[in-house]
Amino acid sequence: MVDKMLRAHGTMIGRMLIGLLFVFSGVGIVLNGVDGFSGMIEGRGLPMPMILAWLVVVLKIVAGAALMLGFRTSQAALALLIFTALATLFFHLDLEDVNLFKNLAIIGGLLYVYVYGPGNGWRLKV
Repeated sequence: MVDKMLRAHGTMIGRMLIGLLFVFSGVGIVLNGVDGFSGMIEGRGLPMPMILAWLVVVLKIVAGAALMLGFRTSQAALALLIFTALATLFFHLDLEDVNLFKNLAIIGGLLYVYVYGPGNGWRLKV
């Protein structure tokens, strides 16, 4: 019974959970203040930290929501995959940082969604 349900809806649930991670993270940045996030970006020497911070917020919320809704799933997954890879390179490239391995796992999940699409479950059709 559970196996049959997971085969029918597992990919949908998986992509929704991955998307939820990004949506909540983007909203969290706004609620906690973009200034602090911008300061972290500036601390790494990246250009235009406030603009980059807002681009990250928009990307996380829009692409995360698209992933959850199954709308342009491959494009959303690819955008989030590239973002996560860059964030890992700039901020978490330390073997003692648990976020390195968390991000690698997220990249793996996003790669799966990119290659295989939204799955059989519900998705927004426009």
